Amino acid sequence: MAEVLRHSASYVFILALGCFLKRVGVFGKQDYKVLTQVVLCITLPAAVITNFASMEWRASLLMLPALGFSLCCVMLLLGQFLSRRSDAGTRALFMINCPGYNIGAFALPFVQSYLGPEAVVAACLFDVGNAIICTGGSYAWASSVLHVGDKPLRPVDVLKKLASSVPFVTYVTMLVLVMEGVQLPGAMVEFISPIAAANPFAAMLMIGAMFDLDLRPEYLRRMGQVVGLRLGLALLVSVTVYHFAPLPLEIRQVLAVMAFAPASVISPAFTARCGGDGGLASCINSITILCGVVGMLTALALLGVA
Repeated sequence: MAEVLRHSASYVFILALGCFLKRVGVFGKQDYKVLTQVVLCITLPAAVITNFASMEWRASLLMLPALGFSLCCVMLLLGQFLSRRSDAGTRALFMINCPGYNIGAFALPFVQSYLGPEAVVAACLFDVGNAIICTGGSYAWASSVLHVGDKPLRPVDVLKKLASSVPFVTYVTMLVLVMEGVQLPGAMVEFISPIAAANPFAAMLMIGAMFDLDLRPEYLRRMGQVVGLRLGLALLVSVTVYHFAPLPLEIRQVLAVMAFAPASVISPAFTARCGGDGGLASCINSITILCGVVGMLTALALLGVA
């Protein structure tokens, strides 16, 4: 446990460094968007490619995208049920911010550093199902339930959004190559390895630069409800999967850790489009980042990963 905490201190420092650089003006308020593009379009795909290149394919891994999608659907429906007597804006907040995980930019760096290549592949496969909900699925459902707009988001719009996501396309491409037994040239993997190694640093710096906490008194109740629901489900999923899922230990470990990943960074924008409070959703996102750091590091320590 002490080894995990010592290793994790550098992650917390990088995240805090991103916050500090924004506070002192080195990063502007919108500069995190540049870092986001660097992570999502360069370092994250490189990390995915290098880890997939060394994996041994097993058909049982195909259950991970289904698990990611199913878990997000359960969280979406639970958010809809718990907010059924609330106004439309609150219902949108629950339906869009309760489901979904920030895997690629947040959870994957932890997995990459602590749990090894097979765990990274498992995280990517889980994110294939998770991404369907995060990149538009929850908004499509919420807008249909709440009758938002004349033209609610259609399934084809969700597919277009997924097709424009560099990480998602990388996941699927590498999955197909591995399933077909196609080996990437060793020289290519070696060439991009330094870029892949930079992913944890770039991702944590990005998260720190986008962190923005606005604790208005009127936000506290709803924020506590959504964050409390996510944390309660994270604890339940983590314990259940680790102890009872019929999966190899390495995969159970990564799922137990990823259960504490924060909400998707896209959620505030979708919340606002659906008539909810985008500022409150942004605050919830920042709180889930803090909870994610503590929850994932605690899970790693309790699992004895060093």
